[in-house]
Amino acid sequence: MAELSEGLDLSNLDETSEEEIRTNLMHVWSWRGPLYEMQANSLMLDYAPDFAKLHRWASDLFGRPDPEQIILLGIQNFHSYMMYGWETGIRNQFISNRRNGLEREEIMELVMFSQLCAGMRGLGHVYRAIGDFLPSIGPAPKRPAFPEGWAPDPEAFKCGLDLTQRKMTDQEKRNLREWYESTIGFVPKSVVFALRHDPDYLKVNRAKWEVAIKRLPKQVAPYLMLRHHMITGSVQGLREAALLCRSWGVAPRHIVLGISASSMYFTGLEGLYAAYDAVEDLLEK
Repeated sequence: MAELSEGLDLSNLDETSEEEIRTNLMHVWSWRGPLYEMQANSLMLDYAPDFAKLHRWASDLFGRPDPEQIILLGIQNFHSYMMYGWETGIRNQFISNRRNGLEREEIMELVMFSQLCAGMRGLGHVYRAIGDFLPSIGPAPKRPAFPEGWAPDPEAFKCGLDLTQRKMTDQEKRNLREWYESTIGFVPKSVVFALRHDPDYLKVNRAKWEVAIKRLPKQVAPYLMLRHHMITGSVQGLREAALLCRSWGVAPRHIVLGISASSMYFTGLEGLYAAYDAVEDLLEK
């Protein structure tokens, strides 16, 4: 019995008909986005059709056709494409995320949160990809299918900074330490270093982190951090992200999904070395 996914019979890897190829390519073209996925599929289907079917099989685990997984993969990919400066991917994910329920303002929250790592270079790539048509974008056709329990909570990001002055006070330092200890159980070494050597920079960086996400669910922040640290291979960063996910109610299966999707699309199995060191004990618990 045929097991079809986007026109491809995944139950038969040894044979791929021209009809399967045409159906798959037309399916990818059906939403009229950038052509890169259609072009990439063409390469696989023309020269390695069994590989193409296995790729579709794997893709079914992380994105289409599940609406929840589509949006989770989409927000992570937007961050990655901004970091890598891949403007075609940025444009495609803007279109896809809006089609799947994110409003323009919510997508721009992804942009601003990612700017913390991608810097001005990242914003330049975003503007060249989508900036010219942003003012004309209308409402999204539906609401996004975020997991149950994911919800906006701007106050959860706040640690008690006094933004009427630029200098970081001793009280603010205590507030920040207490936020980390109560939220994830420890103060990350990155924060310890900045508190000791450049607290004024830490203050404004933290302030940007606190205000970037208001409309999106708060869980989006650590979910993007999972992707970022999977790509950088930061064991401590990945553990921090996973602990914040857990503290803010992200289910273990979604933590694993964020890690595995990052491995699938960006790092290969190599990325799971850092994941094992960072979160294996958390997942076992």
